[in-house]
Amino acid sequence: MAVKTASARETIVACIDSHQPTANEIRCQRLLDAHLQFFHLVAPIYDDTNLKRMLFSFLSEQEIGSFKRQLNSRHVETDLPTLFYARRLPGGLLPRLGWLYATEFVDRGLTRLFVDTPAAPNIDFSSEASGSVWQAFRDQLDRLELSERDEENLAKAACAALATYSGFFNTAFEPQQA
Repeated sequence: MAVKTASARETIVACIDSHQPTANEIRCQRLLDAHLQFFHLVAPIYDDTNLKRMLFSFLSEQEIGSFKRQLNSRHVETDLPTLFYARRLPGGLLPRLGWLYATEFVDRGLTRLFVDTPAAPNIDFSSEASGSVWQAFRDQLDRLELSERDEENLAKAACAALATYSGFFNTAFEPQQA
């Protein structure tokens, strides 16, 4: 999975880095806003019964989406418009699993980005815990017995999710209209 999504993951990391989202509090807030809005889109995936049965046996209930819950409990005030996309979550187990992979990837990335950032919002960005959850998730994915076609579909879904995240992020960093 990592190899098949490497290009999309590298593209989003380069895009985020190019905007220097941790340079100041306003930029941190824009990144967090984009992240929150993406999580509102993907939230139903975390409640997908089939995915929970397939993957979440390795996580305690507390660990599942703990960062997501922290973000959702924090009221974020920005001057950004609410972003609405026509994109809907895919149906089917493999596409949703691909979106979950992408969501966990960007969640881990945000955690690592904010760990040592003075301008970061007041959220517990526990890099160590996030890293162990990400590793456990990837290990569980590696244990799945998928055909080559299924792996391709999973990777395509993850890349589509990363492109959607990129859309939220780029919109948050567009020059603001007066």
